[in-house]
Amino acid sequence: MATLKLAKSIHIHPLFFVLAVSALLTGAIYEFIILFSIVAIHEMGHYAAARRYGWRVSHIEFWLLGGSVVSDEHTTRPLKEQFHVTLAGPIQHVWIFAVLQLLSFVIGPHPLLSAAFTYNSLILLLNLIPVWPLDGGKLLFYFLSQYLPFKFSLKASLIISMAVLLLSLSVLILDGRMTLAGTLLAGFLLLENVLEWKRQMYVFMRYAVYCLERDVTNMKVKYFTVPPQTSAFDVIKNIRANRHHLYILKQTPGLYIVDEQECLHQFLDEKRTNATLKDISSL
Repeated sequence: MATLKLAKSIHIHPLFFVLAVSALLTGAIYEFIILFSIVAIHEMGHYAAARRYGWRVSHIEFWLLGGSVVSDEHTTRPLKEQFHVTLAGPIQHVWIFAVLQLLSFVIGPHPLLSAAFTYNSLILLLNLIPVWPLDGGKLLFYFLSQYLPFKFSLKASLIISMAVLLLSLSVLILDGRMTLAGTLLAGFLLLENVLEWKRQMYVFMRYAVYCLERDVTNMKVKYFTVPPQTSAFDVIKNIRANRHHLYILKQTPGLYIVDEQECLHQFLDEKRTNATLKDISSL
């Protein structure tokens, strides 16, 4: 679904206007302003952290009950950076709670303050659900990528994401708590998961290009003993974010060890997409 570009760095998803019109028609415009302000602060936290680390940020997109800082670098940066940028959004809700508590102490109870407390809690909890593209979904992927190959981590995180989303929908529907906003948000998240599922190979190959240039000097080394007929692409599919793999070929005479970095070079730079480890070891 196309977004409205208010500026080069700010895009508005059509679902955002559905919520805005709904708030206007129901007389909840002040509540809507509070909700949008909390979402904007959350996204500015992501944006500020991304810019601090020098990430290339395409734009900030606002959609129903949330938003996202759009950057292709969330999978191709050091894990520390990825965690910091992702957590920089949720951490904003801590000081928002503190400010709201102070205001509550100074001016006393007020319906708008109660609404702000509710929305701040809602946005924080919603974003920590392990569903793509929410912060919780990204954190799940980062966690899995430390223990599993990148390609498998991406697929597993999306499967978990869709399972959690469908389970949550089932609970809300059976409990009779599904609202129009919830329905629109669920539809948006389902669409994003389907689109990301289709983009898996693109995301993986972009990561492979990044790995070709990464510094593996200080990475832990892991050895695999494999048949000489193992393809370079099978090696690439096994790439992990925090490991450097070396492959020992089962062949005689002699002992051959093939570096996964050489496989990346042959596959991406030399375009030898059908090369085997035996072919690479003979170069």
